Amino acid sequence: MRAEKVTTIRMGSGTLKRIDGVARAMNRSRTWVVNQAIEHYLDYEEWFVGAVETGLKDVKSGRLVEHKAVLEKWERKRAAQVGSRR
Repeated sequence: MRAEKVTTIRMGSGTLKRIDGVARAMNRSRTWVVNQAIEHYLDYEEWFVGAVETGLKDVKSGRLVEHKAVLEKWERKRAAQVGSRR
């Protein structure tokens, strides 16, 4: 069994109404919605911090791609997408 702790947060009434609306639509509790939102936020932020750290290590070790090469790749990709719509 997971040990749960109680915490209190302050939020605007508009945000609370949105949370309650989602809870009603999903037939879930406000607590469930808030916990899900926090879990999703933390998953993303932890991933983002890791991605930045990886990028900084790449920079320090000299693994870089020239701006011109990136631009050319994206221009080719965009041209292929536009061409496939015709």
